[in-house]
Amino acid sequence: MEKFIVAANKYLEKDIACYYHCDYVGFQKKGNPDFINHLKNMSKQYDELDLIDDFITVSDIVRADIAHIINETHVNDYIVITVPRSKAEDKYAQCQLMFKKAISCAANAMGLKDGTNAIKRIKNTRTTHNWRDLKNRGPMPYPSITTDTCTINKDMVKDRNILLVDDIYTHGVFVAEDVLQTLLNLGAKSIIMYVIARAKQQ
Repeated sequence: MEKFIVAANKYLEKDIACYYHCDYVGFQKKGNPDFINHLKNMSKQYDELDLIDDFITVSDIVRADIAHIINETHVNDYIVITVPRSKAEDKYAQCQLMFKKAISCAANAMGLKDGTNAIKRIKNTRTTHNWRDLKNRGPMPYPSITTDTCTINKDMVKDRNILLVDDIYTHGVFVAEDVLQTLLNLGAKSIIMYVIARAKQQ
């Protein structure tokens, strides 16, 4: 596991430390964590049972990495919150929500507060990795898009140590940065971000 800084920008008022498990080099390329793509598939081509191995892989990775983060930060009372998907959650099939379920499973297994339902998208936004698709409708990221398009359980945020989890961090997309700033605005005590993979910058 490696560490980098999500730098302050027009979406985020201060730097946030972020841990990541591996690099994301492209779907089906050698060494790529394709299990992420399987768990967050867009075409509903899988049954939940088809994804058991990938589910276990993510859960095991997350548990090991969070244990390392707790040891390094000396914080053992994190609430684990996930970055919401781009579309309204009720538009997804259960097979498309398996990543979030794996994070929930890992948090519960470690005795951490499960906040994976703390932020739920209720209005569609544009899927940033497929933004040219004419069927892919909704706004691109802008400051406060999280507040405008999601419901947020504020009691799970205020005065809490938050571990914000996502599948892939891509520099220059700014979805994660806006979620981070939203959590800061709502009074989070501290925030660490953790992602399975970090997309290599071109």
